[in-house]
Amino acid sequence: MSIRNLDRLFQPRSVAVIGASDKPDRIGTRALDNLLQGSFIAAGGAVWPVNPKYAQLRGMPCYARVSALPAAPELAIICTPPTGIPGLIAELGARGTKATIVMTATDGRSGTLRQAMLDAAKPHLLRILGPGSIGVQSPALGLNASFNHLPAGDGKLAFVSQSGALAAAVLDWAALRGIGFSRCIAMGEGADVDFGDLLDYLAADNSTHAIVLCIEHLSSARKFMSAGRLAARGKPVIVLKVGRDPAPGADLVFDAAIRRAGMLRVRSTEDLFDAVETLARRRPQRGERLAVLTNSAGLGLIAADALDAGGARLAPLSAESLKQLAQAGAPPANPVDLLADAPVERYAAAVATLLRESQADALLFLHAPTAMVSSQLIAEAVAPLMRSVGKNVLSCWLGGSSVTAARQVFADAGLPTYDTPEKAVHGFVQIAQYRRNQELLMEVPAGLPTTSAPERAAARALVAAALAAGRAGLADDEARALLAAYGIALATPQQAALSAHTLAAARIQIGADPVFGPVVFFGQGGIAADVAADRAAGLPPLNMVLARDMVGRTRVARLLGHGPGRTAADTDAIVRTLVQVADMVTELPELAELDLNPLLAAGGAVVALGAHLRLAPPRGKTALAIRPYPQELEQELAWDGGRILLRPIRPEDGPQHQAFFHALDPDDVRLRFFSAMRELPPAQLARLTQIDYDRAMAFIATRDGADGMPETLGVARAVTDPDNQHAEFAIIVRSDLKGKGLGTILFGKLVDYFRAHGTAEIVGDALSENFGVQKLVRQFGGVVSAHPEPGMVRLQLPLR
Repeated sequence: MSIRNLDRLFQPRSVAVIGASDKPDRIGTRALDNLLQGSFIAAGGAVWPVNPKYAQLRGMPCYARVSALPAAPELAIICTPPTGIPGLIAELGARGTKATIVMTATDGRSGTLRQAMLDAAKPHLLRILGPGSIGVQSPALGLNASFNHLPAGDGKLAFVSQSGALAAAVLDWAALRGIGFSRCIAMGEGADVDFGDLLDYLAADNSTHAIVLCIEHLSSARKFMSAGRLAARGKPVIVLKVGRDPAPGADLVFDAAIRRAGMLRVRSTEDLFDAVETLARRRPQRGERLAVLTNSAGLGLIAADALDAGGARLAPLSAESLKQLAQAGAPPANPVDLLADAPVERYAAAVATLLRESQADALLFLHAPTAMVSSQLIAEAVAPLMRSVGKNVLSCWLGGSSVTAARQVFADAGLPTYDTPEKAVHGFVQIAQYRRNQELLMEVPAGLPTTSAPERAAARALVAAALAAGRAGLADDEARALLAAYGIALATPQQAALSAHTLAAARIQIGADPVFGPVVFFGQGGIAADVAADRAAGLPPLNMVLARDMVGRTRVARLLGHGPGRTAADTDAIVRTLVQVADMVTELPELAELDLNPLLAAGGAVVALGAHLRLAPPRGKTALAIRPYPQELEQELAWDGGRILLRPIRPEDGPQHQAFFHALDPDDVRLRFFSAMRELPPAQLARLTQIDYDRAMAFIATRDGADGMPETLGVARAVTDPDNQHAEFAIIVRSDLKGKGLGTILFGKLVDYFRAHGTAEIVGDALSENFGVQKLVRQFGGVVSAHPEPGMVRLQLPLR
């Protein structure tokens, strides 16, 4: 993963068009004209046509070859025949160019040609967009380095598409709706620059407030997930999947990946831009209860039906709100129907009441035009009320020219407005789904008791022995022992016969997705499992929060914990089993298939009535889309008269990390966080404990406290940039344990890890009065230097 030199792709100061032409049917002609028609040159940019057939093009000198150019172009657009492109890339790289857009398609020779391009670019760190790309646009800079027929308008939305035709159509459609862009990118074949690289770049791009991806296929799932999870923590990322993957369960797996990364998936181009408008203007939302205000009973019913279909619900209004609505002459019910002749004052009073309602998380305003009351006057009366609150407000002004002015009032107030009630409700459902995905990204999960390390070691030995003997299957007693090592009970034939007709059945299955690798499925079990189409997918590793979300997305979840003899503990047992199965996937790379069906829960325990397992040669270490907890980095050592464990932090460490924070002196908190924090907010706690092990590492020192529960004694962490050049670090030790060498131990562990990881240097910022961390860095051979910001110092430790 790398964003190296992508700034030359989006913000070049000079652009060469190789294969420029004046023939109207040539790509080089359109690319040159687009560069000249924008404000790029007026803003100080240089454009250099390259083609030996011309002395001049569009009144500009045309150069015969790359070597004749006045300087190395920062960006080169290549529109020449395929066979000569690798040579051009080598020549450009040697000249000093760092980014190219290859607009030429590969004509079916993609394999060898793409590799030849990459080989030519590698020695020069030159980046390639394409081949087969229609180019990029950065409207704020006046840069249209594309051969699209329409320039993009300026805005805050970044749009990325693999398909050039789809990108062109979307830009055309967006122009009609007045939607602008910060960046427009058509990837083409993505030989070098892919979705992961672009997500990394756009996550840090201050001109981009939201990101839209139109994905046909992915080539590097782990890279995509890593970059996507980072980007989605800072700004909305909306995904449209184009085309169906024929692999079984592929769409479920793609859904699971998008949810896991905290993004939002939409199903159509229309939903795409509705989601952008909704999420870009959204406000923080606690729940999914909607209050509806309308002047038509029919519109209210339409909204209620759409809400039910979307899995959200109408808000139950409080007695106080019902009383205030009645006093204002409004019916005390939700939806609130003001009728067609309601005066402006009644609208304002009802809106004020519903905005104050604590049991409503958002307000939907639906209005049909009438001859009795001006829609514009209503909008002017209620818009200031809606704009001044922190609650989400969505609206639908149904109609045409008679409500145009009212729509404009709402648009000027920054309130999302839709053409139909169904679209408005769908906007609320999108906010709700995005909120759920973000909560999954941020939530600190509960801990899960695990089986012992010796049991799991025995399980690994059992699998290795079977493969060594040339067996892909396991005997019944071996399968039973393997499952037991992960806390999963396999019923005897007698137990199966007694249980099969008494309880509802679920199913857990693992499989392999061609893109995202190993995946866990959960759904209805028994003989109807294959025809019920009731499944949810999850990417391992899982924790209790993620597994519970999986269960909740199935219809069989309604049977668990309900009915005679069933309790919530049964659902908890199923959730635990899902986590344990995901552990098997991450710890046993030889486990190719597992099918537990049916799986029965009763009395807070789970038993599998049937199990099918298949072994295969171990998959690669990077086969999992999300890097699991790196248990191999755990280290036990002697310290302060006892034993401590140094290990990577886990999401389940949230409660003890909060306790660790509370044990810090206020001055230590100020030195570490640069502010006088008294509490770690939930979102920040999640960021500290839920790290991406591919990009970051945090080592904690832990031991059992006086109460027998684990306690955190100190933590050292660092996060790398996408190019793995710099790892920015922080370190803190519990205040009552300072001066005992624990900081040196933790920092040494961190340094060893990132040196082995190939990182160039560890860096950090500190308050100039924080002499302890400065001494620590110098102790390891680092330097402390001046910082541009007063009262700060810069810390640097080279690792190579």
